Amino acid sequence: MSQSEYQLRISRRARRLRIDVSAQRGVVVVVPEGTPDDIVRRFVRAKEGWIRRARSRVAAEAARRARPDEAVPEQLDLRAVGEEYVVERVAGQQRRIRRDGTRVWVADDTDAAVRSALAEWLKGRARRHLVPRLDELAQHHGMRFARSAVRGQRSRWASCSGRGTISLNYKLLFLPPALVDHVMLHELAHTRHLDHSARFWQLLARMDPHWRTHHAALTRATRWVPAWVEMD
Repeated sequence: MSQSEYQLRISRRARRLRIDVSAQRGVVVVVPEGTPDDIVRRFVRAKEGWIRRARSRVAAEAARRARPDEAVPEQLDLRAVGEEYVVERVAGQQRRIRRDGTRVWVADDTDAAVRSALAEWLKGRARRHLVPRLDELAQHHGMRFARSAVRGQRSRWASCSGRGTISLNYKLLFLPPALVDHVMLHELAHTRHLDHSARFWQLLARMDPHWRTHHAALTRATRWVPAWVEMD
């Protein structure tokens, strides 16, 4: 694989070489500062098979998300919290969105407006369910964080700031509970080690003994997130 086929990103925080593949940025090789060029080239050559498979997976996912028949969902499957809803558009509704049992009623507006209303509603469900779960995991493992927030990040499931703020992506609602817990434990580990050093992975392994399996599954987790979520 020639260097023209990927981007290099030098990082002071990185503790190991890694490769990110996305539809927006293509192949990005993250390199710890000071890594010799020949080591980078050998690393990329060794990963060529993985890169090809990742490219194919990303291309298939991008094609799936481009389908116009998924512009507005007919149902919501929130695996993380075991909830399923039927979505219906209703004319003349005073509120943009409301829930009645297992049905979510949305004001019949443009497709973009409906998606926006559903996203905001889902953020509310995330604050109600995911934030308490983060608190529960922190208490169970004797971890602390400064505060929590719910956002709609494009490329991250969650993040932890240097000040200890953990931001959760509301799209976690679509993932299985075990993967959601893994993401939360990953960010809790960052409250002590903001890098991906050996100490970070050791701490994560103590909290999540199956972290390698969960980490691998997370690379394919976008298949659970419906296409309409990323359309705007």
